[in-house]
Amino acid sequence: MRNHQKYAGGISLNHNHVLLVSIALGFGTMQLFAADEPTKEVNRTGEQSKSPLDTQPQPWQRRAQPIISALTTKQSWCKVVVYSPRVALVGGVYRMWYCGTSTGSRAGDCSLGYAESADGIDWKESPDNPIVRADKIGWGSGFWNPCVRFDEEEKVYKMWFSSNRFRELNAEGRLVKIDMALGYATSPDGRHWKIHPEPIHETGFGPCVIKTGPDHYRMWMNSPGDNRNDPAAMYQNIHSFNSRDGIHWKRDNVPAIQPTGELSSSVYPWVIRDGGRYVLWHAGHVPGGRFEIFAATSPDGLQWTPKHEQAAFPATGGRNDFDGRYTSTPCVLALKDRYLLYYSSRDWQTTYRDGQGRIRKDGGGVYSHVGVAVIPRASKE
Repeated sequence: MRNHQKYAGGISLNHNHVLLVSIALGFGTMQLFAADEPTKEVNRTGEQSKSPLDTQPQPWQRRAQPIISALTTKQSWCKVVVYSPRVALVGGVYRMWYCGTSTGSRAGDCSLGYAESADGIDWKESPDNPIVRADKIGWGSGFWNPCVRFDEEEKVYKMWFSSNRFRELNAEGRLVKIDMALGYATSPDGRHWKIHPEPIHETGFGPCVIKTGPDHYRMWMNSPGDNRNDPAAMYQNIHSFNSRDGIHWKRDNVPAIQPTGELSSSVYPWVIRDGGRYVLWHAGHVPGGRFEIFAATSPDGLQWTPKHEQAAFPATGGRNDFDGRYTSTPCVLALKDRYLLYYSSRDWQTTYRDGQGRIRKDGGGVYSHVGVAVIPRASKE
């Protein structure tokens, strides 16, 4: 049985639109590295309680409405795609970075947007959006899956992101070849970015970075190995990486996560430290044309126990739900009173209106919404 709870009203979807796009869109971010401090759930007797993250599916309370949507935004730059939210709590303000475009559902020209919130639930899009346009990267064609962190030691925002240097679509618009590299940028305020002039790693998609010390960074990212231009190889292998400066990376040879059972892909990793262990979320294709979020745990971030028998955060399946078909690009914050999950979604519609007002069709759908879900945390009395 699908375990999901919705609240805070509903959404009415215009059937001239759709929320779907190819897997190749995304970013990542959360608080630079304070959010990865280990915590423990403790009950009133002082004993360690079982974490809600250990249940399958996890008991996320999802909203019936997206928090940002291409169908309702008044901003012209992201009228088709709104995708890959990454959130950090910095200076008492929730800050989100996300990708978007009005060109088309499978356009490779996503720019970077920014939004702020006082509570992590209700968001205000920046009037300066997009804060970085796709053509400002220089060596790549657009932003995919950025991971933004605020470095408390250096007092600077750091962003790792993927960008296309080459890609080839077939007649049906499906990706058949790809050359995706890892980029890097820094910012004093999270809005004005200086982009590194070259890729910092030759292949990679969907980075999640944690700084574990002054001279040590860890990253989990999809990487294709020797089959660098094969999308299937990219989307099936999540590797762990290490770096002393966040720029020069060494990849572990053996993948940390691969699809098992009925799962045919494993992509968009997001990792936190929680309860003295690591928890990883990723998304993947499941039978029935769906795409859902799964979880894995590890004592050290190297040896993982995936839980692929059941999704941690499934799509609802509802034909009128904004997240009925896809839940994707997970970003989780572990706060004192709650866990927050931010995600991209697709519904079951297959038509949309592009930035020029044309009605277009995408049988796979369009990433048009960003959602949020909550798990309250146990009292630590």
